[in-house]
Amino acid sequence: MPTYRTKVGPDGQIALPEALVERLGIREGADVEFFLTLDGDVFFHAITGMAKGWKDLFPTEIRSPPFSIREMDEGMVEGLVEDDERIRREAAASVAPGKGRSAAE
Repeated sequence: MPTYRTKVGPDGQIALPEALVERLGIREGADVEFFLTLDGDVFFHAITGMAKGWKDLFPTEIRSPPFSIREMDEGMVEGLVEDDERIRREAAASVAPGKGRSAAE
């Protein structure tokens, strides 16, 4: 994994090494985000493109009008109910006859 090094200027600014700028395709004026982990590690990424460039990469059904909050809630509930029913069926099937009921029931 390549490592890049730079120095912090008097006002806290850093200049990214030219090789890194080229490799990531960073242009002047691009936004760069930094992330600080709980362990103290710092990660960053440059925002070098726009999502509109991804338009044809992922085929999607365009819905008009978009889903409402109610429709999203109903979809989540349906998924949860299906999962619950499946888990209960699997638990019931795993209980051998004469051994009693499972702890999930």
